[in-house]
Amino acid sequence: MYKLILVALSCCWALTSHAITVTLDESSLSKFNNSKEIFDTPKESNGAYPEYPIIGNWNYQVPSTNCIETYQFQPDGTLRGTSAKQVVDSTYTISKKHTQYAFYELKHQIITSNMEKDCDEEFSEVGLSVTNFIRYDTTGDLMLICADENALLNNCFGPLIRKK
Repeated sequence: MYKLILVALSCCWALTSHAITVTLDESSLSKFNNSKEIFDTPKESNGAYPEYPIIGNWNYQVPSTNCIETYQFQPDGTLRGTSAKQVVDSTYTISKKHTQYAFYELKHQIITSNMEKDCDEEFSEVGLSVTNFIRYDTTGDLMLICADENALLNNCFGPLIRKK
């Protein structure tokens, strides 16, 4: 069993003052045919970690709900996030290379919000700026969004699934 601390479930990862603990067991991850270890640096890589683009569409199934969040990263540095009735547009930058700990630094700022509630019954306000750290699995088709670069992945939520 694995525990991930969700520091942000609201659309576009607005850090909240509370943290939610979600337990993911092997059956929860089995639909991905893997486990938390898929986010580790590949053993055969001699410490190197493949690089993946964030551009594209990503889905996140909020645990214990039917609510799905979607994130659409565009090549022009814009991001649209939807969560329940909430629609938020942001600008973002992401580091071109991953850090020594295989994380990409993602910074974004909300530029528009329809001020509807998200999957967690929260609002995302215009002007909010957030820095998160992205960690991909070994295929680049799953990612975690983390509040820090902790190798134990304690302050993360996900996985988000790349839509093909």
